[in-house]
Amino acid sequence: MIIAIDGPAASGKSTVARALATELGLPFLDTGAMYRAVTLVVLRRGIDPADGPACGGVADEIELDFDAGSRITIDGEPGEPAIRSQEVTAHVSAVAAHSSVRATIVPHQRAIAAGGGAVAEGRDTTTVVFPSADFKFFLVATPRTRAERRAREEGRLEAADEYEKDLEHRDALDSSRADSPLREAEDARRIETDAMRPDEVVARMLAIVRGGGEPPQPPAPAVEERAFDVRVERGLTYRFLMFWVHLGYTWIWRMRAYDTGHVPSGGVLIVSNHQSYLDIPLIAEALRKRHVGFVARASLAKSRVLGFIMRHCGSVLIDRGRGDHRALRETVAHLRQGDAMTIFPEGTRTRDGSIGKFQGGALLAARRARVPIVPCAIRGSFTAWPPGRKLPRAGRLELAFGAPIDPRAKDALEQCRAVIEERLAQLEAGTVGSLVGE
Repeated sequence: MIIAIDGPAASGKSTVARALATELGLPFLDTGAMYRAVTLVVLRRGIDPADGPACGGVADEIELDFDAGSRITIDGEPGEPAIRSQEVTAHVSAVAAHSSVRATIVPHQRAIAAGGGAVAEGRDTTTVVFPSADFKFFLVATPRTRAERRAREEGRLEAADEYEKDLEHRDALDSSRADSPLREAEDARRIETDAMRPDEVVARMLAIVRGGGEPPQPPAPAVEERAFDVRVERGLTYRFLMFWVHLGYTWIWRMRAYDTGHVPSGGVLIVSNHQSYLDIPLIAEALRKRHVGFVARASLAKSRVLGFIMRHCGSVLIDRGRGDHRALRETVAHLRQGDAMTIFPEGTRTRDGSIGKFQGGALLAARRARVPIVPCAIRGSFTAWPPGRKLPRAGRLELAFGAPIDPRAKDALEQCRAVIEERLAQLEAGTVGSLVGE
């Protein structure tokens, strides 16, 4: 039996594949280690990683094998831990992209598995190396989650931002290379690992392999619903605050909300651009007939007043310095009970009025809760309360909602950003849809 596992760097492939191989009594084939081994020798010999023929010559010349512990050997000598160095990591994508290298390594990988099967992991094991594998899996995680994993592995928690940039660069190289690019096989089972421990991923794979069928995605989260008291539904504090919000946003900021009919009843995740502190009450006022919760950074709760408001209004506090699985589970619990939850995927307010980079946490929460995503574009709040200004100024605040997006779509986050940009342009041009109540 051959099980192939693909996915971007640091998505958990090696850890999971090794554990799965142990559970099934199969050899573990680390295809990425073979390319790392070639890269290590290339660097030791002073060869330019961009020199395809020379790198191919190295791959053809050296003898690669695996010891009893499934650790790679190079000409009979251990390749670990040298192949995991930062220098090798920085150049392995370039070396692995050469057709001359892959022409040697791929047949070798197939020969290893032909003896008695294997659990193989890499970038193209499901699409090129083992296209007829018995089972195929594709592991994914957001760049931030993967960067934090790599930082913990290396004992350099302060370097998460650096690792994130490196991983995004590797993703671009792996996905755009001419020979065997990283892509998701059509018949692969996709598993999002952001909020899953390695043993949970392995358990899911085992259920598929041994049971012959795929259990529901995501796994039944009965513990999640019981773990949080999320029954915050327009309580006294919320109604009191919304009374004053209604007055202020009606008379001071003359707010206009467009196409609120795009927001369905029941659980829904609203994804919005983030211009200023005025954004949270603005969305709540636009949907004032129902309770609206927010995902906000935990540091805001250090203020006694803000902390009190957040705790009594159904806010989810997230620690942005690490992969906050608790906050993700709490957000999912809110969505499953029918709340409208709002998240700002930029992670912070804009500094110049433009839309920043979107993080993938919003998409993951919607997928796990199986609720639609509704894009929301906000205009005017940056002008009313820009960074550095102590108090806001009066003005016109506008927001427009877009049609719901299925979070299961591969490009759901890109769709969401595109809709927000389109709605902002319409607000600017005055060509947006209907006002709330019309």
